[in-house]
Parts: sequence; structure tokens; C-alpha cells
Amino acid sequence: MMGRIKGYLCIFFVVLSLAGCQNHEKERQELRLQGISQLEGGDYDGAVASFEEALAKTSSGVVGEFELDILKYRAEAEYGAGDFQAAAYTYEILMQVDEERPEYRSRACFLSAMAGQADKAKELYEKMYKAEPDSQETARALLILGQLLTEQDRFDEAMELYGQAVNGGIKNGEIYNRMGMCQLEQEDYDMALYYFELGVQTGDASAMESLLRNQAAVYEKKLDFARALSVLEQYAAAYGAAPEIQKEIDFLRTR
Repeated sequence: MMGRIKGYLCIFFVVLSLAGCQNHEKERQELRLQGISQLEGGDYDGAVASFEEALAKTSSGVVGEFELDILKYRAEAEYGAGDFQAAAYTYEILMQVDEERPEYRSRACFLSAMAGQADKAKELYEKMYKAEPDSQETARALLILGQLLTEQDRFDEAMELYGQAVNGGIKNGEIYNRMGMCQLEQEDYDMALYYFELGVQTGDASAMESLLRNQAAVYEKKLDFARALSVLEQYAAAYGAAPEIQKEIDFLRTR
């Protein structure tokens, strides 16, 4: 009789355990759906909290498909909340638990730069460049990182990375534009013009407007008013003469 009672008790506790696991899984899934709904509704902080709670209910310590899915959503919510450092960190976690995928590395690089973490962004960018030196994604990361480095007055580092990229085959007018701006910041007008001209020669339509305006500005700083006027007239013919451009053209015609 006692053996039969013990058997019933074992079955009872197993049933309770299975029910507990089912309830636990249901809670995780409900938190996931709640977080997604909050994310889509713009409640980014609430979404982060829901995803955190769902992750906290992972008791096995093993990162599976559910955890990877939640981490990706959490990174999106952190980005939406403007917590770029946290989002970058989440992508670094994903790099550790789900292979060092290019999309994780590039997003971690972009977000680190947006968070002002130049050294971390540079470290991640260098890995991107090593893996895909001439990709458009690498070029985009370089522009964001380079802008941050120049804002921190780290012009030599920015120029080194820009030079590495163009020498490695990236033909991007905006990179030459940034190189020219670095030289302009340091008042090396001849080198600034050199890089702006290289940018124009790429024929990169997305950068041409900025390149021409910057060229004209440097010629004016060099007191070469005739060339400044010529470039601005070329600019106006291509992009139209906004009031400030027309005012500058009128001024240069009097010089």
C-alpha cells in the first residue's frame, strides 16, 4: 500500500512540474508579445522592460532561438529609446552567442559611434574593414566613425582611416569630402581643395552638391574670388540658387 502511495505522489509531482514548465513558457511568450506590442506602439522603455523580464525567465542558462529573438527585439527597443550604448552592447552579446555575423558587427559599430564611443566603434570598424574592405556598409560605418573622430579633434586618426579606405578601393565622393573637411578644419586650404577635387572626379552624385559648395568656400578663403564664383555658378546651374547662394554669387561678382 505504501509503495502505491509513493507512486501516486511521484506522478503528482511530475504533473505539477510539467504544469509549472507550461505556465513558465506561457509567461515568456506573453511577455514577448507584450514587448513587441509596446515596441510597435512607441513605448520603447516599456518594451525593453518586457523583453528583460522574458529573458529573466530563462532558467536553463542556454541561449536558444527564443533568447536570440528577444535580444534582437531588445536591441531595436533600446535604439528606439535612444540608448545607443545599450543597443550596441546587446549586439555585442549577439556576436558572442550567435556567431560574429556581419550585421551584428556593423550595427554595433554604428551604435557605438552614435553613443560617442569612438574607440569601441573604431575597433569594430577595423574588423568590418578587414572582412569586407570595399562594401557599402563598411563605407557607411567609416563616415559615421570619421565624423565622430573629427568632432573629437582626432583628425589624424580620421584621415588615416579615410586614406586606408580609398587606397583599398572604396570610391566614395563623400569620403573625399570628409578628407577635405579635415584639412579645412586645420586650415590647410591647398590640401582641402585637393581632396574636394578628387571627390568631384568620382562623379558621386550624392556628394557633388556638398563638394562644390565646399570648393567655393575654400577658394573664397584663399581670396581666389574668380574661381569661387565659377564654382558657385556651376553649383547654381546644377542645383538652383537658393537665396543665400545667390547672395554669395552677387557678392563675388563685385570682387
